Amino acid sequence: MNRYTMGAFALVGFLMGCGSEAPPAPSTTVGEVVHPELPPLPEVSGLTPMPDLNPDPHIVEVDLVARPHAVQLLPGQATQLFNYNDQFPGPLLHARVGDRVIIHFRNDLAEETVIHWHGLRISDQMDGSPVIQTPVQPGASFTYDFVVPDAGTFWYHTHYHQIQQLEYGLYGALVVHERDFPVFSAERIFVGDDIRLRTTNNQISAFQTSGPDIGAGRVGNRLLSNGRVINGEDGDGPVTFTIPRGAIERWRFVLATNALSYGLRIRGADARVISTDGGLLPEAFALERVEIAPGQRYDFEVRPQADATEVVLEALVLVLDENDNVVEAPFVLARGTIEGETVTPEPVYPKVSLPATSVEAAGHEWKLSGGVVDGQVQFTINGVPSYVGEGHEHVLLETFEPNVPVKITLSSNVSPRHPFHIHGQFFQILERGGKPVFEPGLRDTVEVRGNETATILSYFENHGRWMVHCHISEHSENGMMADVQVGTQAAGHGH
Repeated sequence: MNRYTMGAFALVGFLMGCGSEAPPAPSTTVGEVVHPELPPLPEVSGLTPMPDLNPDPHIVEVDLVARPHAVQLLPGQATQLFNYNDQFPGPLLHARVGDRVIIHFRNDLAEETVIHWHGLRISDQMDGSPVIQTPVQPGASFTYDFVVPDAGTFWYHTHYHQIQQLEYGLYGALVVHERDFPVFSAERIFVGDDIRLRTTNNQISAFQTSGPDIGAGRVGNRLLSNGRVINGEDGDGPVTFTIPRGAIERWRFVLATNALSYGLRIRGADARVISTDGGLLPEAFALERVEIAPGQRYDFEVRPQADATEVVLEALVLVLDENDNVVEAPFVLARGTIEGETVTPEPVYPKVSLPATSVEAAGHEWKLSGGVVDGQVQFTINGVPSYVGEGHEHVLLETFEPNVPVKITLSSNVSPRHPFHIHGQFFQILERGGKPVFEPGLRDTVEVRGNETATILSYFENHGRWMVHCHISEHSENGMMADVQVGTQAAGHGH
């Protein structure tokens, strides 16, 4: 039993601060060998994949339905959620880079919704922006149809009434394999989340319209790993499995929380980071822990240590201890018991190169702020409340020429942190506080900490109109959301 109280999450969150054209070539350059017949995709354990309805090996065609669904998260009354295909998290969408993906989506909810394919550099018409796509009405359907241009670990989630719909469980994971993918003894995926439940009946707690939930974003009293409650005596505990000594595994991790950031640590194994939001790194690196913000992803190469009996994936979370002090506590997300032995060939990674960062680039500033206007909390980008409530138009924040390097310095002059997401593009994190940082890899989400600057570099390769916003739902839906235009705006785009 963990002695830390998860009910303190909300307080700690407050204390800590609060394309219409074809997709471009990927930013990463991967050495490819053309095969007449491609090998089948490896199994990714942890989530149930969507059945592929199309026999063509280069087309993935699936059915996806959003509807109310009751999930037995805790003993007693089942929790009423919204889920995709009656799975929590939603089913795994599994493809290979270059595949055409067709999703026949039906909305069986009593309210409108859309799906955003987080991290995919696809057409803006398929991105799930409610500015471009008319939200799917109750009982209606929409077909998402796109080619996946980049390999990596991604995810999909609602992008409408997101404060409620994301908390209710409308999200799932998406894996796009490299064409010549490295072969591991096993691949696993873990989706981290939190949820706030009433203690009386296991139902989702009421949504607040003021206070810490708005200022810092709603956080939960229960931690989830692949839909399992991992904390408390009444939870299911961590995801469990066996792993043989001598194994070399690929672990993919998606953080689907609304506002909660935490550290990730793997014990009992030699672990290296091999991939971030935008795919494989040119060179893997080892760290004792990594920090992950809502919306971000990491892939790890995991090798059990010779003297270990188990391999453990931990979340390092800020909580209140018994004396109401803010401390960091470990929570086990997954536990692999080491059983048996195997011999695993070394995985062969494709050659990867990233866009140059030592380039002349125009500088831009995006200032993230907030305050109270007419008694309501309002968040802004560059002083403008870009998006306030459903049905309001997005402000066009910037227009960029495609394939021209741009440096953007994001700053927050208020204490809440902002996991800031740019749709349809990748970027690299260069600096924090004006000083170089080691945060390698392509990203689509950067955590901008309170009273700090973060400088990113993007080439804005993907034409279209794209949302940019804080990934904390209360912040984006109360003003910290806008659009950028890359290239010429197509007819019918935007407002």
